[in-house]
Amino acid sequence: MSDTDNKPEKALKKVAIVGGGPSRRRAPYHNHSWEIWAFSSRLYRYPRITRWFELHAMTDLRQRLSTYRPGRRSYRGYMRFLRNLKCPVYMQRKHKNIPNSVVFPLKKVKAEFGRCFTSSASYLIALAILEGYDVIGLWGIDVRRKEYLRQRGAIKYLLGVAKKKGIKILIARGSRIRVPENPKPVRTRVLYAYGWRSPHAWWRYNIRRRLRLHRLRLRRLRKRRLRAQPRRLGLGPGLRLRCKQKGQRRR
Repeated sequence: MSDTDNKPEKALKKVAIVGGGPSRRRAPYHNHSWEIWAFSSRLYRYPRITRWFELHAMTDLRQRLSTYRPGRRSYRGYMRFLRNLKCPVYMQRKHKNIPNSVVFPLKKVKAEFGRCFTSSASYLIALAILEGYDVIGLWGIDVRRKEYLRQRGAIKYLLGVAKKKGIKILIARGSRIRVPENPKPVRTRVLYAYGWRSPHAWWRYNIRRRLRLHRLRLRRLRKRRLRAQPRRLGLGPGLRLRCKQKGQRRR
């Protein structure tokens, strides 16, 4: 028997990428051979987290979480959650208020895969490939809804790249993501999360619409208040007009 036969098999590096979809509950939290990389503003208690990812800029995030949505954290609640995390929190930049925040290596993933990133999940898959994981699993990443269609192409492309590199891919049951044998490169005009100021940032269309409506309501409210305000000598616009008409008659 050779010495090589006595060597223990190398443990596989496995990472579970967990989003906010329903299948997140089936992720392998209790199997410690898996790392858990998670992202979501949903109100869900994750049994275990190895790394957390929040790649949205703070202003973008604040506006996204400014209105109440069932099952979602408020902005304040989410910030409290991020501050209390004991694992690394990957963000666009370090934040003093979030002690474990670290900068996501955007330049590295862009240099390797190009401008293909259309979702948080796509960034995580790219990072897992770069860090040499042997198994990549996806849970809670359900791109069936219309609003997530833009995200599907980049996810499929990166999973296809991973598969060609010999990485094993596991996808939660019920997901419509199919790993292509020959992945076609994807390019996006605006990088998800990072390009939030661009007018072409599609994930902000609803936010911008909501902000426009809010500003319109504020303008209308100001006009109503101005009309309701008493004028000089306590006379409203109607009374002042009548006084003016009386003065003209006397002349």
